[in-house]
This record gives sequence, C-alpha cells and structure tokens, in this order.
Amino acid sequence: MTDYLDVNDARAQTGLRLVLTAGVPGPWSESAKALFRHHDVPYLPVRQEGGRDNPELVAWTRHRNAPIALYNDEAPRVRWLELLDLAERLGQINGQNGPGTSNASLCPTDRTERMLMVGLINEIAGENGFAWNARQLMLNATYQAVGEKAYKNPMLKDYQFDPDQVESVKAALNDFLSFLARHLDAQPGRYLIGDRYSAADLYWAYFSNLLQPQGETINPMPGFLRKSYELTATLLDPFDESLVAHRDWIFEQHLETPLSF
Repeated sequence: MTDYLDVNDARAQTGLRLVLTAGVPGPWSESAKALFRHHDVPYLPVRQEGGRDNPELVAWTRHRNAPIALYNDEAPRVRWLELLDLAERLGQINGQNGPGTSNASLCPTDRTERMLMVGLINEIAGENGFAWNARQLMLNATYQAVGEKAYKNPMLKDYQFDPDQVESVKAALNDFLSFLARHLDAQPGRYLIGDRYSAADLYWAYFSNLLQPQGETINPMPGFLRKSYELTATLLDPFDESLVAHRDWIFEQHLETPLSF
C-alpha cells in the first residue's frame, strides 16, 4: 500500500507532489507514476479519492481527478502530455535520461516517430480515446443497474455519458483495437514506435488493464474493480492476443511489479 499525504500536508511541501487515485490501479495514475520512476524523479504521493468530489483538492488545484503533478510553485499539470513533458524535463535536470542510459528519454528523437507516439498515446489515454470509451461501457453497466441514480456519480458528467451512444462507443473500441494490432505487427521490433521503448509502450501497458487485467500477483486490484475492468472485453469483438502479449513483455522488460497503489 502507498503511504499518501493528504492534500493539506502536500500543499505545505515543495518539489514534486503527484496526486494519485488511492487504493486502485487507475491507468492514468499508474502511468504518471511510471513516467517519473523511469527518470528516477522522486515525488510525494498525494491522495485523491476516485469518483468523489475531493473539495480540498479542487481548492488547491481546481481539479477533482487524478493524476495531477505539482512541481514547486508551477501550475498544476493534469493532461498526459503535460506529465510526460515534465518527467522528461526533470529527468534532464537530474542528468539521467541521456542516450544509452537505462532510463533514457521516452520520446523518439525522430520527429515523425515522435509525432506518431503523441498521436498514439492520445488515442489510448486522451479524451474520446480507448480508455475514455472503455469507461463509458463501465458507466453504462452502472446505469443499466440503477438507472438515473447513476448520475449521482460525478464521473458520468466528467465522461459526458450518454446511454444512446453505447453502440458507437463499442464500434470505436473495436476499430481502435484492430488498428493497434495491425500497427504493432508492422513494427520492425517488439515496440510500438520504431525499435526502442517509448512512452507509447508505457501507456499501453497500463491502459491495457481496461481490456484484460493482469493477474492478481502482478496487479492486486480490488475485486469489484477487476470485475469492472473485465467487462470491456465481454462487450467487444475478439481482439488480437498480441496486444496483451506486448503488455506482458513490456512489464517484464521495463516496468515495476507488482503494482502498488
């Protein structure tokens, strides 16, 4: 279990404070942690309660959700690209992300590959991307179970949930997974971008848990959440197993296990 600071204690600190969803392996939070770990950038974990109003956090950052990176007195960073850019910058300050190091830059040096990486991660982690649509299916399960009472959960508003859009959400997910499998197959090696590890591999490794969760020994998530994450695949067309095999290999080669949250 992670030892979290509460918001008020975190506000009094300097350096990097990283607001994370406590008690669950939320893919946005887990990816953010991995970015900074990759560059050996220390951070103080700060508690956010998933699906709650988090008023103290809003008063500090104007944001309810996680992750949020707060570095000294700089503005809060909440989007995946902002977090990646900050991790890369702090890694450079530490002198730890030069060529040939074990925690080298997660961004390709080639501009075309770098643009492809940014676009691909946005399809995975951005608004209306893979994870956004997977969450729509999970929220729909709640809506089907309890009806309009489901809207007490602020996540339905955050994700602009509309039960009339569920079928189009499924189609978008099927299309993306087919694309990603074809893209992976076309690469010269085992990575998503070119022939080396990048942030695209990191993000897919964590976000793929929304498609097929890792086993209990690697990802000891609460039972209710595992059931929710397992829902996605049951509602979609069969997907190419290479997508999960890639995730497992990336964890073996590059990422910390077991997950701790």
